[in-house]
Amino acid sequence: SSGINAEYGGAAGVLAEMVSFPFDTSKIRLQIQGQITDEAFTNLKYRGTFHTLCLVSSEEGIRSLFSGVRFAALRQATYGTLKFGIFFTMKSWWNKRGGSDQFLPVTVAIGMFSGALSSIIGFAF
Repeated sequence: SSGINAEYGGAAGVLAEMVSFPFDTSKIRLQIQGQITDEAFTNLKYRGTFHTLCLVSSEEGIRSLFSGVRFAALRQATYGTLKFGIFFTMKSWWNKRGGSDQFLPVTVAIGMFSGALSSIIGFAF
């Protein structure tokens, strides 16, 4: 059952990335405008997140809000699958040895370890 949970974790990561990616694109556009080092970005074109989303989608098309989402989704699929897979495998291992996953400090420790290990594996390269 740890495998199914890992797959759900990866799918949830991909879904979350797909929903939040346009907002990241908007944030980056807002951050780079007004720079004095690059003349292409000296003017203030965008007034806020939703203004940026609307303007970019009307001028460049909705697809431009998702430029680069494939790589971000792949990263989240890998990271989410690893994180949930490690978490539920360790939790199962703990329960088989007579431990209780109802004990909050153990669950927190397993979550911290699985998050850290999946980050090292998923983002080290």
